[in-house]
This record gives sequence, C-alpha cells and structure tokens, in this order.
Amino acid sequence: MIAETDNLVLREFQSGDAENIYLLNLDQEVIKYTGDEPFNSIQEAERFLASYDQYIKYGIGRWSVIRKSDEAFLGWCGLRYKEQSEEVDLGFRFHKKYWNQGYATEAAKACIYYGMEKKSIQLIVGRVMKVN
Repeated sequence: MIAETDNLVLREFQSGDAENIYLLNLDQEVIKYTGDEPFNSIQEAERFLASYDQYIKYGIGRWSVIRKSDEAFLGWCGLRYKEQSEEVDLGFRFHKKYWNQGYATEAAKACIYYGMEKKSIQLIVGRVMKVN
C-alpha cells in the first residue's frame, strides 16, 4: 500500500488489474484528453502492467485507486517521472461512474503528500490540454 485516505487505498498495479485498466482505457470519454489510445485487448493491458517500470526506476508511479468500503477499482492516480522534461507529473484516470464524487481530489492530495513528504520531491506538475 502506498497511501490510505478516509475512503481510498492507493497501491501498486497488480496483474489482476489488467481487465480494469483495459476497460478504463476503452472508454473514449475517459481518455479523450490524454493522448492515449485504448488497449486492443486485456492481454495488451497485462503486458503494459508487466513492463511498467516506474516503481523500480524511480520509486514512484501510477497507482491503483481502490475504494475501501467495497474494494472497487475506481481508476488510477499517481506520480510519473518524465525523463524528457525531468519533471514529476501528477496524473489520474477514473471510471466515469466515479467522476464528480471527490475521489480524484482525495487521491491526488494523497499522491502529492506522498511525493513531497515521503519521497522529498520538490516540484510536482500537472498538465492538461487547453480544451479540457
């Protein structure tokens, strides 16, 4: 477990998250402003998760967001080191049915706290497309 809030647990991705990650990225409205393409299959999502190296390389990453009350996978939130810009980026993506319930804000605050207090990161950026 990376972080715990009143309602959420943030943990590293697990292989069992592949179907949820696949379904999350399959929703065109969810990925509309991300620049990402949906995975072609659950197996492609599994390969992505298996090769995800941010945890090992940088000690940070995107984390699964799990609701405590029912252990539902809501989406992901976390920090990513971007080599090109040498920045740590805060990002999140949630299933649409969990939008506008405060979960993204709660998870993002936990990630910022984790990055600054536990990892001594001095600057965390968040970028969005202008149209968003």
